[in-house]
Amino acid sequence: MAGRFHKVPERARALGCETVQVFSRSPRGWRAQRIEAEEAAVFRERLRALDISPVVVHTPYLLNLGSADRALGERSTHVLAEEMRRAHLLGAQYVVTHLGGAPQPRTIVLRRIARRIDGALRDSPAGVMLLLENSAGAGNLVGGTFAELAGIIGHCRFQQRLGICLDSAHCYAAGYQVGTMPGLEETLAQLDREAGLTRLHLLHGNDSRSQFASRVDRHWHIGRGTMGLAAFRNILCHPKLRGLPLIMETPRGSIDDDRRNMRVMKRLRRECENESSGG
Repeated sequence: MAGRFHKVPERARALGCETVQVFSRSPRGWRAQRIEAEEAAVFRERLRALDISPVVVHTPYLLNLGSADRALGERSTHVLAEEMRRAHLLGAQYVVTHLGGAPQPRTIVLRRIARRIDGALRDSPAGVMLLLENSAGAGNLVGGTFAELAGIIGHCRFQQRLGICLDSAHCYAAGYQVGTMPGLEETLAQLDREAGLTRLHLLHGNDSRSQFASRVDRHWHIGRGTMGLAAFRNILCHPKLRGLPLIMETPRGSIDDDRRNMRVMKRLRRECENESSGG
């Protein structure tokens, strides 16, 4: 995003991206620069010309929709609504958000998050879907289980505008064994039972630097973490996941790291396609 939105499409094309996720402001700040209509139009039109879709906006990391601090909760709700409006202007189909948490009974926190999500959706365009991202389950963070994601959605009034973003590294750290095919099958079956696979609209494909069920959120490069390369082959080959957009959030290093991760993922996808076609 350095240099604003008009540079994103060409950078995405240079990396071989077929979909893209952006922050509409600093991921670690509250303030946001105004998005000019002309700038947004160039962004939308260039991505459309390059056939890069869908477009996803990720909310800042500072949001805590579950906080017991009223001021922080209200500010998080306001910024979420603002991000939904900014995403609409940018032509994005989805906004992804972390949920936060508080050291209180889960039932209270889940209802509070749902209430704040409703407040944000009530004040934002209906054309953008909000995706709740699962967490690694560290500390008081909500979303480490699919039951918690389902509970939030169940308490919301605007359920038709809500979906789920599944992060592979978060799943693994939270104790869902997505590193093996049997584990992936059971994970998807559990997600279907708890929330419904129709709610799943986006994947965050990240390897993990932390151990299984550690509840520690540490993303790593594809195939070089504790999940391993086979895990991503299984994810890309799985028939229930194959049509979903997948965003990599691997560590920020050199551009060569990004290119390598993209090459690895595309190679694995080709292998899946060759298998399915009998090639």
